Amino acid sequence: MRRAFTVLLTVLCLSTSLDAAGIRQKKIREQPFCNFYDLMTGNRFRVQLREKDTAFSGRGFAGAFTRNQRRMLCNNVRIELLIPPVYEGTQMWLGSIDWYKTLRPVFYPATVSRSKISTVMIDMGHGGNDPGALGAFSREKDITLKVGRRVGQLLTAYGFRVKYTRTGDVQVNLNRVGILQKQSGSDLFVSIHVNSTTDKSITGIETYCLTPAGCASSNGGKASGVSHPGNRQDAANMLLAWNIQNSLLKRTRAVDRGIKRARFAVLKDINVPGVLVEIGFISNRKEERMLNDAGYIDRIAYGIADGIAGFCRSTKPKP
Repeated sequence: MRRAFTVLLTVLCLSTSLDAAGIRQKKIREQPFCNFYDLMTGNRFRVQLREKDTAFSGRGFAGAFTRNQRRMLCNNVRIELLIPPVYEGTQMWLGSIDWYKTLRPVFYPATVSRSKISTVMIDMGHGGNDPGALGAFSREKDITLKVGRRVGQLLTAYGFRVKYTRTGDVQVNLNRVGILQKQSGSDLFVSIHVNSTTDKSITGIETYCLTPAGCASSNGGKASGVSHPGNRQDAANMLLAWNIQNSLLKRTRAVDRGIKRARFAVLKDINVPGVLVEIGFISNRKEERMLNDAGYIDRIAYGIADGIAGFCRSTKPKP
C-alpha cells in the first residue's frame, strides 16, 4: 500500500511541476526548456522520436510535434506552440512555458483553477457602423449576431445565465468589452468572429486565446513582456480553447486551422477565462453560404456551447 501511494504521489508531482527528480532542464537562448522524453514518460506517456516529428500517446491522448516548428497535433486537433521545440541529436527539448500553459491544462484539467461557472458573456464581433468582414452577399456583423444568439439560447437551456456585449445591430467599442465583461459579473467570455483573407481558397475554424507574456503571437510579431489582466487565466484560456475547438470540429467537420495565440483587444482586459473563435471564412464562396445556412449555424452554436459545457465540467469545484 505504501509503495502504491508513493508511485501515485510521484506521478501527481510530475503532472504539476517540472521540479520533480528525473526531468532534465536547461536554458536555450535564455529560455527555460525541459527534456520531453523525461517529462512525458514520467507522466505515463509513450514517446517515439521519428525523422520528421516526435509522436506521443497515453492517458487518452495521442499526437505529434512537427520537427523545428511550433505546430503540434493532439487527438487530431492542431495546436500552435508558444516556442518551437529544440532537437539535439536524439533528444527533444520542450519550452517549459509550453508545459505549463499549453500541454498541462489539456492533459491535466484538474491543475486549472477550479471555480463555478454560472454566467457566460457572449461577444458578437462588430456591429452598427462596423460591418466587419464582407463577403459576396453577407456581412460578418450579421452572422456573428445570429450565431451568438443561438449559442446563448443553448447555454440558457443548459442552465447557464447569459450576458451579451450587444443584442442588436450596434457597435461596441473594443476597449469597452473588458469593462462590460467585468460589469456583467460573468465567469466566462467567448467572442465570436468571422474570418477573411485575400486567398479565397482558404477555409476553416480557429480558436484564439491571449498570448502569454514573454511570447510571440501565433501569426508573427515580436515577443512582448507585457502581462495583461487576461493573462492571469493563461492555463484556463488554453483549456477553454481546447474544448471549444475540439467540439466545433466534431460538430462541423470543418478544416482545423488550430488553437492559436493573439493579443486581441477583447481578450486583454477580461478577468475570467476567455477565447475568440473565428468560425469560418466569409471570403470563401462555399463557406460564406454555409455561414448563412440555419442548419450550419446551429452546428456551430452547438459546438461552442458544448465546448463551454465541457470546460465547465472539467473545472467544476469538488463538493
